Amino acid sequence: MAGLKLQFTEAGLAKLLSEQDKGLKGEITHMAFGDGAYAPGKNQTALLSEKERIEVMDYQGDGKNLRMAGKFEGELEYAIREIGIFLSDGTLLGVYSQAGKTLGYRTPVVKIMQWFTLNIEALPTDSVTVVVGSENLNLVIDEEFAQMAEVQINTLHRQMQQEFRLLALEQQAAS
Repeated sequence: MAGLKLQFTEAGLAKLLSEQDKGLKGEITHMAFGDGAYAPGKNQTALLSEKERIEVMDYQGDGKNLRMAGKFEGELEYAIREIGIFLSDGTLLGVYSQAGKTLGYRTPVVKIMQWFTLNIEALPTDSVTVVVGSENLNLVIDEEFAQMAEVQINTLHRQMQQEFRLLALEQQAAS
């Protein structure tokens, strides 16, 4: 989505400021996808043609950007032309869209959305957090899973080698 800029909404910013005044943070919990292609406005409260809304299942943050991913369910198929970021109370925080531009394509085969980056530098400092849904994808720890799988495979390989050596010794002793 290079070149696209998230249009923050007035309602979303107002909610973040309200939460911040209470000593809290606005909680990003959902992403929504639709097939409307347009120039988003700051007064927007919903996507123009929302097709589905999914929980944020994983994220990474560095203070300037939030990288989020989610899991698609169902058998929908459509061109993704608008993406909305929603707070826990359903408030639309921001929208990505551009007239005549397709951002991606959703097919029934695609179950995990690619990482989606949200620049939060324009938001009030320390005013937003991400709440991961109940079914965490743990995409952030994929390297750890790969390392663990490698260790398990190596251990299994050593056990098999030991079993073959033991079998050879037993055959020698029987001869």
